[in-house]
Amino acid sequence: MNSIKSSDVWVVGFPKSGNTWISYLSSYCFNLPFENFGDPKSNQKNPWVRELTSGKNSWPSPDGFNSVKKTHKLPDQVPVGKGLVIYALRDPRDVFVSYDHFMKSKHARLPGRIRYFLLGLLGKQTQINWVIKKWSEHLNIWADLSALIVNYDKLLSEGATYLSPLFAKAPFGVDPEVVSEGVQQFSFENMSGGRAPGAEDKKSFFRKGVSGDWENHLSSQEAKLFSTAIDLYQFRGK
Repeated sequence: MNSIKSSDVWVVGFPKSGNTWISYLSSYCFNLPFENFGDPKSNQKNPWVRELTSGKNSWPSPDGFNSVKKTHKLPDQVPVGKGLVIYALRDPRDVFVSYDHFMKSKHARLPGRIRYFLLGLLGKQTQINWVIKKWSEHLNIWADLSALIVNYDKLLSEGATYLSPLFAKAPFGVDPEVVSEGVQQFSFENMSGGRAPGAEDKKSFFRKGVSGDWENHLSSQEAKLFSTAIDLYQFRGK
């Protein structure tokens, strides 16, 4: 009898696109242990999150899969093989706002913070154009390699109603009740330590947990810079 070759589920996305949240949901629902690929030191330290993403839940794990791995890297840096790729997609305007906050926080690595600061010396528009370029390249490179694209904004607004039929397209069964439980377990309120969506904590990795925050941070002129990126977002996220 031929043995099943093991693979991994890869949750990929441009930074600040909801990758961590979608990775935890995938780990929980598929009952596979979570791993932050290439950066194990940044794995979740919260005990209840570690437990729920340990791959030791009561429902069966899919045959032939080892783990759920989160990464922001490009395909040539990731040993995907025949693994399942899930892409995390978010409105690029909110990606920029969240990225901007992140790069000014203690959570960002120093080289990235320095690079972003230097871009800022040329003006906010330069930072915006740089993020749009990198975001578009990342999405276009990964999208055709992805089995599923999870729209962060739809997941926020529709929850399990959106995610359950999407996960049903994976090459293994996922109980809709498990998906519903997962969305509740990993709600923004739970992940942020009790804050409701929209209640901002700039020091937290889970800063605000809403869609459309860009309207509070971008001028009308700055928002127009995203027109082509929005077309790409809507095309890939439909």
